[in-house]
Amino acid sequence: MRTEPEPEPSRWRKRAFGVLIFFAVIHGLVSFPNHHQFRTYALDLGLYTHALWHYAHGSMPDCSLFLDADQLLLADHFDLYLPLFSPLIYVFGTWTLLVVQWLAVLLGAWGVRRLALACGAEEPIALMGMCVMLLFFGVFAAMAFDYHSNVVAAMLLPWFMLALRKGKVVRGAFLFFLLLISKENLGFWIGPIALLLATDRGVGRKVRLPAAIMGVVGIVWSAIIVGLVMPALASDQSFAHFDYGILGASVADAPSALVAKPWELLRALFVDHVGVQDGTGIKLEFWLMLFVAGGWSLVLQPRLGLMALPIMVQKMWHDDPGKWSVIAHYGIELAPLVGVATALALARIRGATMRWLPWGVLVLSLACTIRFMDRTVAYHDRSRIRIYQERHYVKGYEVRAVHRALEAIPLEAIVSAQSPAVPHLALRRTVYQFPIVREAEYLVFLPAESPYPLDAMTYSETLRVLRGDPGWEIFRETDGCVVLKLVEDSNSR
Repeated sequence: MRTEPEPEPSRWRKRAFGVLIFFAVIHGLVSFPNHHQFRTYALDLGLYTHALWHYAHGSMPDCSLFLDADQLLLADHFDLYLPLFSPLIYVFGTWTLLVVQWLAVLLGAWGVRRLALACGAEEPIALMGMCVMLLFFGVFAAMAFDYHSNVVAAMLLPWFMLALRKGKVVRGAFLFFLLLISKENLGFWIGPIALLLATDRGVGRKVRLPAAIMGVVGIVWSAIIVGLVMPALASDQSFAHFDYGILGASVADAPSALVAKPWELLRALFVDHVGVQDGTGIKLEFWLMLFVAGGWSLVLQPRLGLMALPIMVQKMWHDDPGKWSVIAHYGIELAPLVGVATALALARIRGATMRWLPWGVLVLSLACTIRFMDRTVAYHDRSRIRIYQERHYVKGYEVRAVHRALEAIPLEAIVSAQSPAVPHLALRRTVYQFPIVREAEYLVFLPAESPYPLDAMTYSETLRVLRGDPGWEIFRETDGCVVLKLVEDSNSR
């Protein structure tokens, strides 16, 4: 009996799924070995995993892990994803947030493909857009650096846009809400995006008013959270993360600065405005890599380009040059926009050019990612990202022995640990990042790792003194770690 040939869309869907599995392995190789090899840190995976424990046990997490201030964690970042994800710790343990982030990236990539198809791109071009997103250097950078809820939120963007394009107002509103609660400043991004969608001819008339309302709600939400709610929760009654000297001393100064010095602000998008070494190079490197990796398509798709603008100004006007750079999670919001824009730009091209241009686009995106892994103006630990080198998977000490030493610490014990150990010890009521000790019963040191926030000399001297302190005894010691236990009835502190 003859069988009918498989429909073309079905074949392409299977191919897309195969590509997704391939990138699932690649991005898994970036993220998961880092956690096992103690390349995740108190800030931020340890802090957020510790918050999961508290939410799962019905209590509110605070900032005591890394601050002396007595304030809720929501005063530092208004992240409502953590209580939603907290039950997952009973399944995935300290790996929970890394698994969530990994799955979110895959979901976002599939959303890019679906959105490109809904916008008129053919299956091969939609698949190309998905590949561009998964190859984007910003995705690799985010996967290499702990967990951040804005990564998860960014991956919801194509699904939000798809819902509105299909006239699914309720679904769109739900996704908008999920985007909004991920972080205090996301409303300043998703709000303008919703306003742009309200004027998009591809969005039905019945959706435009709800989209406009969402846009206003998003901006107002973030303004209230940043300007009123978080300062009210903070111990010093201020918003901790307004590090925008170019805009003024506080959030209230920003609107007047936008009017008073537009040319200075425009220049600051490309030129160092705080005076750090290689500052302008860091900014220009990001712009160049963004353009080559697919950002050129944001110029050809100006509506999508405008959607990237709120993120770019928040990024480039910041006082911290690390935020300007290609490293960490500070460009992740651009990934789905670049993927969709590339697909739509390619969909407009006809003729012989289409035989080679998509492959050229992929090669350029891959080249940018390799450049990010190999050499950048901004410094980062490349062992976290070079999945093709042995150093990514091994350390100069016996990692399993260190894990066994940490597992020997009772779960009910209060621990102060060096930063790379904190994520592995976070599922307990109380844990601190050393040198915060307070009432800690165990101290954990990883001498081969970065001593942050101490300098190397201070760290070595502190460890030497504590090892000789009669109030502490050696609980476990390997070539990679030292665990000290408080001597019972000790008055050493």
